[in-house]
Amino acid sequence: MRNITLSDHAADQAEAAASARAANYEAKKAKYAHEVGQHNTKSAELRQKSQTAFRERRWLAWLISFLPRMGHAMKSAPPPPIMAAAAGRDEIVWNAGNDGERRVADILSTRFSDDWTLISGYCNPGGEIDKLLVGPEGIMAIEIKFINGRIFCDGDRWWRDKYDRYGNLVESDLTIADKKGRGPSMQVNASTDRLQAFLNQRMPAPRIARAVIFSHDSSEIGGIDNPTVDLIAKAESLSPDTVRKCLPNAPIDPLQVIEWIQKDHAFHARPREKNRPQKTGRRQS
Repeated sequence: MRNITLSDHAADQAEAAASARAANYEAKKAKYAHEVGQHNTKSAELRQKSQTAFRERRWLAWLISFLPRMGHAMKSAPPPPIMAAAAGRDEIVWNAGNDGERRVADILSTRFSDDWTLISGYCNPGGEIDKLLVGPEGIMAIEIKFINGRIFCDGDRWWRDKYDRYGNLVESDLTIADKKGRGPSMQVNASTDRLQAFLNQRMPAPRIARAVIFSHDSSEIGGIDNPTVDLIAKAESLSPDTVRKCLPNAPIDPLQVIEWIQKDHAFHARPREKNRPQKTGRRQS
């Protein structure tokens, strides 16, 4: 199977978080070194005064010199060493999401022939589609979730029950949604609807199938009611037969589809000038 990466949002976000954490550590380390230097310089100055008084046999001055040295030692202890901060929640989430997407890609790569292409990170105003599987038999848009627990769905509302390693229920009815409040099905449908409309204007395009795939080892599919996508499954259950059941019986030209997908992604990815008036009518391609 061919692989095309248009963008890698999860990896980029994880890398940005790690870089910010490293930069913060370096800034704190520099501040620590400066404070230690100041403390040591002051200690050396006080010690020098005491030693000078001793060499010159100014015994009273020598005795008095111990008072500021003691005060400095008691009130101005060296700052504690700086420890590198552990990865925060967002960084852990991004890394987990990236691992989940990589796992799905690995599974698909071993099960689909070279007639199929996996496109990662296509974006349009509706959002990002984690994976687009394009082959001679159709197109499938895939939203990937790395979630631990038993997953439930009713229409576009998604939630999960979370269990500990011993199988005990620890939390229930936890909402599954992005920062905009959209469940997985709404996420994949929003961006796929836009891609579908774009392709329909340019070629005879069959309906794009939509899937929500869970890649965590401990994911478990619970009750699914009124789904608004074609496939809800765990990553390991993905196979050519599973995908084909969701695709319309309408052969396509994969190379033509891929070319249009790449053009559309490039159009939406290019920078926009602020306050530029929006053009109306059909976009030129």
